[in-house]
Amino acid sequence: MSESAEQGKKDLREYRLNIEANKTLVKRYIELWSTGNLALADEVLAPEFVDHTHPNQAPGPEAVKQEVTAFRIGFPDVHITIEHMIGEEDLVAFRFVLRGTHSGPFAGFPPTGKEAVLTGVDFVRIVDGRIVELWSTQDTFSWAQQISFKISR
Repeated sequence: MSESAEQGKKDLREYRLNIEANKTLVKRYIELWSTGNLALADEVLAPEFVDHTHPNQAPGPEAVKQEVTAFRIGFPDVHITIEHMIGEEDLVAFRFVLRGTHSGPFAGFPPTGKEAVLTGVDFVRIVDGRIVELWSTQDTFSWAQQISFKISR
């Protein structure tokens, strides 16, 4: 085998290892939301992390910790399942299903005791082993209806 062919095989192996490392990092991010282990935010998120789904949220892990805490107060038994995950270069995309019981206050709404299922798709960009950007699309309308949130115009 030629030297260039050997280098090509080596580069492909490294590329695949990087993709797998990125997917593992994203799974740790999901673990942050599933368990409420706030230390994971500092581990997986870059100091300049931006959540494009929440443009008014301050950048960085601290804002995410506040979001996770508030969410888990409202849905303490939340569990997130990754249905599909793909990675390419510095991006990882995944489709998820989130299940939880609305047993605490959330977003100004009192607990309903109802179970809710939220589906969505996230795209995450990773640089130097940390998540730097997130884009998320979720079926929040259906989710809100499941827990009896009244939506007005």
